[in-house]
Amino acid sequence: MNKIEISDALVKTTYLVNSFYGQEPLNAENSIGTGSGVAINAKGDLLTAAHVVTGRIPIKPEDVNDPSVTIVAKTKTGQFNQYYPVLCGVGIQNSLTKEPITVDLALLRPLSTQNDVPFLRLNRNPIKVGFEVLMAGFPDDMELPLSVDQTLDMTQPEVQFILPSLQIARLQLLMIKSGMVGYENRVTLTDGKLTLEGQVFYVDNQLHSGASGGPVVNQDAEVIGIITKRAITSVSYLETPNLGVPSGSTVVISPRFILPLIDNEIVNR
Repeated sequence: MNKIEISDALVKTTYLVNSFYGQEPLNAENSIGTGSGVAINAKGDLLTAAHVVTGRIPIKPEDVNDPSVTIVAKTKTGQFNQYYPVLCGVGIQNSLTKEPITVDLALLRPLSTQNDVPFLRLNRNPIKVGFEVLMAGFPDDMELPLSVDQTLDMTQPEVQFILPSLQIARLQLLMIKSGMVGYENRVTLTDGKLTLEGQVFYVDNQLHSGASGGPVVNQDAEVIGIITKRAITSVSYLETPNLGVPSGSTVVISPRFILPLIDNEIVNR
């Protein structure tokens, strides 16, 4: 597939994910986490980063099971749907770690039945340095064209009427970037009973906050990873020796870590 075809597939399958208290997603005080996700089957199951759902790492069981939390997601062109977490932040605890090592991945399932959702397949093979990739998400640094939401007179009744639509549109500016896998590290986590194997890798391009949970795909438009964060480096300025700034890379986690768990959930749904 060429980049235009892959990008078209990403537009149809990448979701804006919002986790919040209550039923008012546009109220900043209610927000827990905002990020991206990708549909991985025709029934509409979404794969995203666990911290998008809970707002923090490591994941706490009370974060996942809180009945007051609402999760909604929407594509650039689709309608809102409500979801619940099936898997979220699977953790491994062993004698060498004080706290569980949490895998920053979550599987979300729609409350309403769906059967014909556009989706991308999960790639099950190890990732190699040099792979060319595309990645997608809803980064919070994107703005409406001409910054119309910043130049309008907010005191006007007409503006007050359209303001909610502008806020939603601001969150729905999907960015797609290309890059290359520049580093990969294979990781095995085990507690003696459960073993998780996968990779953490870096892509030599960057998407900002809000793209967390978005898909990274290969040249066949298969999901090879989920964006978890942007890489940060330190800058040794004389007055700010501990200043951390984006390095220009994106940290990605392979869904291979929880593929057996995903397969089991899908088969038994």
